Amino acid sequence: MRFAIDFDGTFAADPELFRTLIAAIHARGHDCVLVTGRSDTPPWGDEVRALVGALLPVVFAGGDWKRNAARRAGLAIDVWIDDHPEYVAPQDPDVLAARGIA
Repeated sequence: MRFAIDFDGTFAADPELFRTLIAAIHARGHDCVLVTGRSDTPPWGDEVRALVGALLPVVFAGGDWKRNAARRAGLAIDVWIDDHPEYVAPQDPDVLAARGIA
């Protein structure tokens, strides 16, 4: 499995927790990447790199949907860990209606 972890409000909210989680994910043979809505321009990208370091590859969505940014980077994500999942991808109104949500 490949896990994607958000930065603001997620990894940055408790870096030690997420470092422990990432170590467990890797120990189980899975992959992990950080996908942030931030752009890779100073100071935004610099702040991410300073906290994450070499722990994870980083994908900067820069205002695009996070799923699209991951796909452009050649990554298929199985599990998203994000405090705002609505920024992962637009919601398909037909899928929501079929589930009785819309």
